[in-house]
Amino acid sequence: MTDKSPLAKELSGELILGRAYLPAELPDLELFGLTPEMKQFAEAATAGINSNGARAEALHKALMTSTNYGGRGITYSAYDTITGIEAFERRQANCLSYTLLYVAMARHVGLKAEVNEVILPPTWDMRATDTYLLMRHVNAKVFMPRPNQSWVRVVGSADISDIIVDLEMRRFRPHYKQKVIGKPLVAAQFYSNRGMELAAEGKPREAFLYLRKALLMSEEPSYIWSNFGSFYRRQGLLPAAEKMYLHGLQINPRDYTIMHNLAGIYQEMGNKERADYYQKRVRLHRNANPYFMFKRAEDEIAKGDYPAALELIKKAIKKEGNEARFYRLAATIYDALGEEENAQNMRDKVYQLSTIRF
Repeated sequence: MTDKSPLAKELSGELILGRAYLPAELPDLELFGLTPEMKQFAEAATAGINSNGARAEALHKALMTSTNYGGRGITYSAYDTITGIEAFERRQANCLSYTLLYVAMARHVGLKAEVNEVILPPTWDMRATDTYLLMRHVNAKVFMPRPNQSWVRVVGSADISDIIVDLEMRRFRPHYKQKVIGKPLVAAQFYSNRGMELAAEGKPREAFLYLRKALLMSEEPSYIWSNFGSFYRRQGLLPAAEKMYLHGLQINPRDYTIMHNLAGIYQEMGNKERADYYQKRVRLHRNANPYFMFKRAEDEIAKGDYPAALELIKKAIKKEGNEARFYRLAATIYDALGEEENAQNMRDKVYQLSTIRF
């Protein structure tokens, strides 16, 4: 973005700082930093282990094991996106912070480790109208020197191939869309996440600087523009929020989170026509999504309407045939309907998905 761009004012800091920001004010953190203690810990955790796969698992286990049993005792905390060094010192991390910590330490002991971005399935809060949430998640991917194999092992299984190390393994599925991302995109995600946390803490000046830094690292992801728009919306600067959202939508015309947010601010601005337009687009996408069908099937079960639930879960399975949760729910429905053979077929499918090599 140049100073003459349509977003120059919004990106300059003038709306929040009252002036243009100074480059020296922007945060500049060492995301993959290591302290001497961290280096020693990684070396000790992998000492005497020759297999790359075993070393990758040993490092993860040492970081996660309780201090009572000689580990570092890292625990999950959804709050505060912090650097790997801070995560090691605090013994707490969210998925991004743990990934930074693990990748840095794994590289120190000679493993080829990268940050892996995972697109989790959309979730819906059914207590609110059309609430759409696309979750972004990262973990670590350790590449094994086995070029003839193309499937992925998740830590905890017995197969040998590239290894996924995840702070929240229960949320990960090998068939989720994922890709290794480089340092600029990792940094953009880090600064954007932290900026939104600072905004929630009531620190708009600091939040702006982190969000601005995120865009300087990468203007590519639409979710960073979405976050920036939400930041301005939180400050009551709706025209600025609108411009940021619309730019993000130019980057990714299928960003339904942005569309949902645009519907919200147009409602606040009294532009019912535009609000209805974006709301309709989000609703159409949502209703055609297999994960929303799954959620609706659960709702029908809660009401005792198992035939309606069955129709919905069948449609979900037709659209997404690799989701074990769909088959588990189908088995529950068939059991309730007394269809034992179909229920067992669904359980067999769950078993197949849990053992398949990707």
